[in-house]
Amino acid sequence: MLLSYWLRVVCLSLFSVGTIQITLHLLLRFAMPRAQRSIDRMSARTQERLCFAIPIAPHLLALLLTLSLVIPQYIRNETNLQSERVGIVCFAGALAVTLRYLYAILRGTRLLRNKHETEDTPVIMTAGLPVHLTTEIYPQLAVTGVFSPRIVLSQHLLANPAFSPELLEIALAHEKAHIRHFDNLKHLLLLSLVLPHQSIGEQWQQRWRHAAEIAADEDAVGSNSSRAIQLAETLLIAARTVSAPFTPELSLSLLQHEENLDHRIHRLLGENPPQPVAHPEKPRAIQAAALLAAGACVGLILITASFPQLVEYVLHLG
Repeated sequence: MLLSYWLRVVCLSLFSVGTIQITLHLLLRFAMPRAQRSIDRMSARTQERLCFAIPIAPHLLALLLTLSLVIPQYIRNETNLQSERVGIVCFAGALAVTLRYLYAILRGTRLLRNKHETEDTPVIMTAGLPVHLTTEIYPQLAVTGVFSPRIVLSQHLLANPAFSPELLEIALAHEKAHIRHFDNLKHLLLLSLVLPHQSIGEQWQQRWRHAAEIAADEDAVGSNSSRAIQLAETLLIAARTVSAPFTPELSLSLLQHEENLDHRIHRLLGENPPQPVAHPEKPRAIQAAALLAAGACVGLILITASFPQLVEYVLHLG
């Protein structure tokens, strides 16, 4: 397939981004079982930041390395500015990367279009925050919106006699922590980058969501034990008020993931939370193969960035 000079640059860029991203993904997959124990000993907010940064890092680093190493080397050493044949392997790889990130853009757009609407809901000022009241049963209390996040409160929960103004204030502090740390935007990025049936990506989403809820809990209570007890009481009241039949994808609800409720309450009360069931480690042979594959890809990219003849080989492969 004949491509012009700049189309060859684009093709090589996309192929390099995909190759480096897969390489870094394999390295992370190999290293994370060993690093997870260290991450679990960090503070809740640090865990939240790492659980967001780790799945995002391969994409950003792949783009950075491609733009700073691979493409400058190719442009500096390429002398043929006319149309040139590009191999089917390089072209197919570039096309696959294009489709992969086009899917992420379309998924993100769909999530934004399906956001929870709060434009026509009445607004009250509570604890110095504008809160949108809704007649819907669920979400009971949540942050909705990505670029202009809002707090939504169900009138069903507000009418609960057990839900006192003190409990409402601490619940709002929890939601305010989500707004302050741009959690809905982080949630959108993680959801957009996950491919269908990608179990690893879904696991990182679950880890981040759980870490974000724990970090918001800690931001809301600080080191005040009485506030921690109040927030635990708030969680129980919300859980007993109504079960969650459906949670909008881009809203971070007070009870977004009720399967983690026990862990959050135990943590707030200063008790030892129940430990998750340990999964058996994968055979060492699989980990060794992943490491070798990752090392081979890293070596290929580094050599490609250093030697123009190998860039030409990659371009004409197939």
